[in-house]
Amino acid sequence: MPVIRVEVPSGTPADTQSAIRTSVKEAVLRTLAPKETKYDYVAVREVVGEIGDGVPLVEVDLRPGREPERKKALADAIAEILNDTMGVAAADVYVLFRENPAENHYCGGTPLAPWVPADV
Repeated sequence: MPVIRVEVPSGTPADTQSAIRTSVKEAVLRTLAPKETKYDYVAVREVVGEIGDGVPLVEVDLRPGREPERKKALADAIAEILNDTMGVAAADVYVLFRENPAENHYCGGTPLAPWVPADV
C-alpha cells in the first residue's frame, strides 16, 4: 500500500495533474506492487517551486520489503511520466522512498500485515 505524493509547480494544469496521477498509479502496478490496486494512494499537489529547483519532488511511503530493483523501476517510470507530461528531465526528478513498519500503516483502524511479493 504505497502512498505517493507528487509535487508539481503551482499553475500546472489540472488535466496534466490528472494524467500524472493516473500514470503513476499504473506504474506502481507494473513495478512496485503488482497485486495491489485498491490501496495505491497517489496525490498530485501544486507547490511553490520551479522545475529543477526542488520540484518535482516525489515521496513514496511504503512498508519494507521491496527489492531495490522494484524501487528503481518505479523511480524510472515516474521520471518518464514527468518527462512525457511536463518535459521534465530525469535529473530534475527527486524520488524519496520512506519505509515504515507495517504496524505503522492503518486502514479502517487495523494495522496492515507485512508486505509480501505478489508471487508469494
